[in-house]
Amino acid sequence: MAADLASKYISFQALGGVPPAGHICDDACGHYVWVAHGVLRFINHYNTGGAFGLASGNLALFLAASAVLVPALVLTAYFCRAPRAPLWSLGLIVGGAIGNLYDRLFHVGVRDFIEIINPRSGRALWPVFNIADIAIVVGVAAYLLWSLLDAARTGRAVRGDAGGEGEAAAE
Repeated sequence: MAADLASKYISFQALGGVPPAGHICDDACGHYVWVAHGVLRFINHYNTGGAFGLASGNLALFLAASAVLVPALVLTAYFCRAPRAPLWSLGLIVGGAIGNLYDRLFHVGVRDFIEIINPRSGRALWPVFNIADIAIVVGVAAYLLWSLLDAARTGRAVRGDAGGEGEAAAE
């Protein structure tokens, strides 16, 4: 969360893209700077929607979702009984969610600034994103991967532990 908020602050201050209070940018705010020319640039952008700008302008929806999901993830991590569970992945998800929640509360939109460009066409390959988005995606991917590998290692399949007993009894 700290890395996300610090990177947003630095980007929006350095690129001069901080709009007046209450103003939401429909597109990029301020200037951009190339990090890797033709491929990666930092550009200030406000997103009032969810991932990919979905449900844009529904602040109440995102605040309500965060109010439910963040405590649920914290409780999941707290009560997790499996010592081998990658609790750091839940930490990435919660930290990213709180970083974006902070923006929704105090900036009325999520501050995004990382843009990946297709060098051949000059068009964005992906919507503009931020460090919180990276943390959430990496955290979810790591937790899902761990869950799949742990299920395979312990012999628990999607059908559950009872499925194996039922098959043995049928033989």
